[in-house]
Amino acid sequence: MFLLWALPVALYLFYRWSVATYDYFEKRNIPYVKPVPFFGQVWSFFTQEKHAVDVASEGYYMFPNTRISGVFMLRTPAYLVHDPVLFKEMAIKDFDHFTDHVSEVTIEHDPLLARSLFFANGARWRHHRNGLSPAFTGSKMRNMFVLVAKSAGDAMDRLMVFSRGKSFTMELRDLYSKLGNDAMTSISFGVEVDSLTDPENEFFLKGKRLAKVDGLPGLKILMTTILPGLFKFLRLGVLYKDVNEFYQEAVATNIRYREKNYIKRPDFIHLMLQARKNQLNTEQSEDDGLQSAGFSTAETHTVESQKDGAAEKLQWQDIDITAAAASFFFGGIESTTTLLCFASYELAVNPDVQARLQIEVDRAREELEDGKTPTYEILQKMKYLDMVVSETLRRWAPFGLTNRRCTKDYTFTNTDGTKVTIERGLNISIPLKSFHLDEKFFPDPLRFDPERFADPNQINQDAYVPFGTGLRNCIGSRLALMQAKCFLFYMLSNFTLQPGTKLTIPLVLDETSAGLNAKHGFWMNLVPRYV
Repeated sequence: MFLLWALPVALYLFYRWSVATYDYFEKRNIPYVKPVPFFGQVWSFFTQEKHAVDVASEGYYMFPNTRISGVFMLRTPAYLVHDPVLFKEMAIKDFDHFTDHVSEVTIEHDPLLARSLFFANGARWRHHRNGLSPAFTGSKMRNMFVLVAKSAGDAMDRLMVFSRGKSFTMELRDLYSKLGNDAMTSISFGVEVDSLTDPENEFFLKGKRLAKVDGLPGLKILMTTILPGLFKFLRLGVLYKDVNEFYQEAVATNIRYREKNYIKRPDFIHLMLQARKNQLNTEQSEDDGLQSAGFSTAETHTVESQKDGAAEKLQWQDIDITAAAASFFFGGIESTTTLLCFASYELAVNPDVQARLQIEVDRAREELEDGKTPTYEILQKMKYLDMVVSETLRRWAPFGLTNRRCTKDYTFTNTDGTKVTIERGLNISIPLKSFHLDEKFFPDPLRFDPERFADPNQINQDAYVPFGTGLRNCIGSRLALMQAKCFLFYMLSNFTLQPGTKLTIPLVLDETSAGLNAKHGFWMNLVPRYV
């Protein structure tokens, strides 16, 4: 008898508890996405047939006349920023209110991820950001470009031999991930591999596991953002244990070998060893002329160091160097591969754009000593290539959503003149994809049109943020752009891209991936230009 009435009472009390916070935004006169009891918006991530980025951005389209809207992650209120100008203020002028990302991973269970620049917060993030910034200057990228160009050139020679002068079909994400793996393994870990002819090499196999953003790894990454405390509470790791162990051993062995044999190589390991000795500096006289890798290059901001006990104790240990190398390996592969895949798709379905770009490539080759190996400076001068890459990043933003945690109460004025205060500890999301596809900022936003970027002054640079903005923007934007342009240069020098029979037009996105990917792949016919 007791259970007959106790269970309904318990369920009722649980329900009342689960919805007790759901009047938070109503009290503050802020529009919000209606929550599902207990789950809030989290329920939608698993029940709606949409990509996670689109689910998280629902409020942007539901409430077009506000600078911010509300949402609930389980019972906890969070915000979605609608105004690019407000995001820029939060990210730069008022950065001290939003210094951290929302994800919470622990050093004990994610020794590499927790030390990486994206997931690190507080003193560790400041130490790593200040230490790494000089590694991504224009002059350092130019030095590193030699390794990228060699890796890409060697791979393209092998691809030409494979073609035997005839058209063939390939899935380009697989191809670009192999090219990216080889280039990033070279510049991140100082190891030369050939994944085109030896796809079973350990660096490629482990690299695929490190950079995997679909399936279980993708779900884990998603959960660190929508339920940031879950992994910390359950004492779980995001990366596979064997991946952590492999890269820690590989980098430690590499460092010992270099130090014993006095080896210097223009790659990340060398730069991080310089950072360890406080010898990594910016060559200002060189960097002024090399600062931009294209219109999409994220602006560099100085991060003030905080002299406190935690900051003083931080040093570049081997595991910190491994984490930095692994995180940029992941970022370099995922962001560059995604950019290359979608750029290749747009070139294949817009043959007039491809033909114009190939003319620019051919003219650039005439300036090269050997007629085929690009230089960092030559790629910088290729305006139409930059326009194509910039438009690809707008139309298909690799990072469709970013986030911040409010670390100090923040007050601003909303569209209707009311004051809004974001309380310390609450999370905010910024829908970068929504900015890029909003016709207020980019007319006819779904059309691929590189001519938008013919005159940079016509671009709303608050709304165009492919690598984020502010002090926590993507530090590796130069690297991503340098790599993508180099691969496109080689590809279009040797091949014409045509849609394969298995390519879906228009593309259907993979809604289960934490990143941006085509559900049915990027199947292309590669037609040799010179037989």
